[in-house]
Amino acid sequence: MDLIIIVLAVAAILIFAIIWTSRKRPSVFPSAEVPRPSPAPPSVPLKQVKTRLSAAEMLSRVQALLAKDNQWDVILPDLNPTNDPEVQRLLISIRGPHMFAPHVGLNVIEEGCKRALSLSPNADALQALYEAIRSQETITGRN
Repeated sequence: MDLIIIVLAVAAILIFAIIWTSRKRPSVFPSAEVPRPSPAPPSVPLKQVKTRLSAAEMLSRVQALLAKDNQWDVILPDLNPTNDPEVQRLLISIRGPHMFAPHVGLNVIEEGCKRALSLSPNADALQALYEAIRSQETITGRN
């Protein structure tokens, strides 16, 4: 008899727990209104669009940085003033093996700028950095 009462009490507690956890909870948000999309941003005139540096501009900046013996915290923003993600990725790639010798990394970038400009006088920073990485790979054997 006591066993039946215990089993019924446990079953009642389990049923109560199941009902309590499965009930629908009120929403935290006051209304179920779907947010409207924001209007499209105004178009930026072409002259205001930030473009990356040319290879010639980058070469000039690299030579100025070499003259001042700067560290990477100054070098990276100076060579990527528009925060171009691809340029940043390549600069970080060059910084890697030259983390503690920024002047060597700058020499690699300088060589890349010169190579890119020899291929095209209209080369930009991205092309210069790709050339720098190619020359770095032949020297260090790293990708």
